[in-house]
Amino acid sequence: MLSNGNTSVDILKTRYNLALASSHVNSPKYLWCVNHYGPNNQLKDFTKCCVIAIMHNFTLIIPPIFPHYQDKTQGIQNFGDFYDLEQLAQVLNFITIKQFIQKTKDNQNTTTIDCNMQQRDLDVHMTYYSENSWKSVENDHNIKIHFNRLVNLSSQPNLKEEIIREAENCTSIFLNIHYLALTHLSKAENTLVQKLFRHFHRTSLIQRMASQLINQLPQLAIGNFSGNKLTKWAVAHMRLGDRVVMSVPRYLKQILHLIANGVHFTHLHIMCPYLNSTDIDQVTNSVPVAITTTTQLFDRVRLALDDYLFDVLEQEISFQAPIFIASPGTTYSATIVMQRLHQKKGTTYIFSDQPENHTFLVTEQNAIYYC
Repeated sequence: MLSNGNTSVDILKTRYNLALASSHVNSPKYLWCVNHYGPNNQLKDFTKCCVIAIMHNFTLIIPPIFPHYQDKTQGIQNFGDFYDLEQLAQVLNFITIKQFIQKTKDNQNTTTIDCNMQQRDLDVHMTYYSENSWKSVENDHNIKIHFNRLVNLSSQPNLKEEIIREAENCTSIFLNIHYLALTHLSKAENTLVQKLFRHFHRTSLIQRMASQLINQLPQLAIGNFSGNKLTKWAVAHMRLGDRVVMSVPRYLKQILHLIANGVHFTHLHIMCPYLNSTDIDQVTNSVPVAITTTTQLFDRVRLALDDYLFDVLEQEISFQAPIFIASPGTTYSATIVMQRLHQKKGTTYIFSDQPENHTFLVTEQNAIYYC
């Protein structure tokens, strides 16, 4: 017990507020980047903008995160509800959307952003995300956002230099560039990206909820050979559904190759919401360990969690696993791979999408942050 009457929650709040306060005291320029596509593509865009902010002493406005735009859950997601801002403050100057609005809104509840920067000739698909970002923030905070001026940016090859040059005359920037622009800034070998991922953690609450779900896995296992206790377990991400990276038999062939070559685990959790009953039968008849799937786990908690929160939790489950086997060419897996690699968590493999190839062990020398 604490003798001064403060609770551990109070202490955490104090540390959190200090982190926020100290994260944006040095830089007068604010940068809000538009993030594109699904949640993990948005995180990759976010990483790219973190690098720009660190390199040029901008204060990054922590953006909202959105579920996939075609999902039923359309609501804005607060970054700090899922990701640990206190950790992020160790490498980045930032301010939250809420703090920025409080700092800048006038008596008419209007927040002014100096420069609306965007690349010329962005297609409708790209401009959708820009409008969705600021309009959602307007609705969520009951404000109006006003842009002083529009700055049209050219295309490649000197885009970053152009952004920095134009930013000299801006106190705050709303930036929308193509998802594939400046991808070199978010490459795995970039030392700033590595530093960011060393401090990229989900919140302590998300971590604890994931640990509780991990404890449920033995009760759900098909062929629970280890009784009610997880001894050594693994998570495999199979990318099916909206984009099929490989067929289920090819995934299974590589899992069996790992087992045959001495990679030992007693339980395999397959992270894939699109497995049908035929797929599950194929898995359980082929792999000689206890099996659980995304669908089984989500059915357990469906009444309490929405799809987006469950996705974040399942990523944290994969982060905590002793062994993780990632799917290639997908940012959903890549987020976990980068986090595990730079926080030295467990052993990580990646399935190969090349015919006749096998999974390979992830190292700092071969890691890729997929676009």
